[in-house]
Amino acid sequence: MTLIELLIAVTLFAAISASIGVVLRIAFTSMDKIDSKVDLTRRVISSQRAIDQILSGMVPVVTPCGPMAFGFSGSATAARFVSSFSLTEGSRGRLQIVELFSAPNPKGGVRLLLNEYPYLGKRSLTAVCAAPATVRESSFILADRLASCQFAFRHTERESGMERWAPAWFFPDWPTAIRIEMVPLEIIPNQIQPTTVITPLLVRNTNADDPNR
Repeated sequence: MTLIELLIAVTLFAAISASIGVVLRIAFTSMDKIDSKVDLTRRVISSQRAIDQILSGMVPVVTPCGPMAFGFSGSATAARFVSSFSLTEGSRGRLQIVELFSAPNPKGGVRLLLNEYPYLGKRSLTAVCAAPATVRESSFILADRLASCQFAFRHTERESGMERWAPAWFFPDWPTAIRIEMVPLEIIPNQIQPTTVITPLLVRNTNADDPNR
């Protein structure tokens, strides 16, 4: 083998190695992007499912909660109630006092947060309802990087059966559904993002004016 042949062989080997390196770098970059999208999609779906399970597990506790005479309070930015589903214990754990609320994100936009407290009786709910929902170290982030997060509550009139959505709950009975409208701060093409959740509430009216209570 002459020196020229050796130089040609080394040059070809270097070119092939460089090409393989570029291909591998592109492949690993694509894999990281796919993993990131899959992880974000999984987190969004899990959060939406958790919200639906928490709302579906609402328990009609008859005890004062803030301005309401029973165990539910709702505003345009928060809802507080007792649920049989816990984010940490699932559906087989003890009852939880749940606070779903929106709060500003230090990095921009707003977040949908969750606070849970063990339900230890009517006094424990009354004590929690005396204070507004606040961000804690133990707060769960259910949705992040939102442009807005608004709550609405469906009220069904007993006499006419007509339904309407209210931005806050001030009626003497329980809502028949809760809507949490989430608008992403940034629209990412081909990516699942937080969206509006509407959950029917299968709770029976238990207020003092109900003759069937």
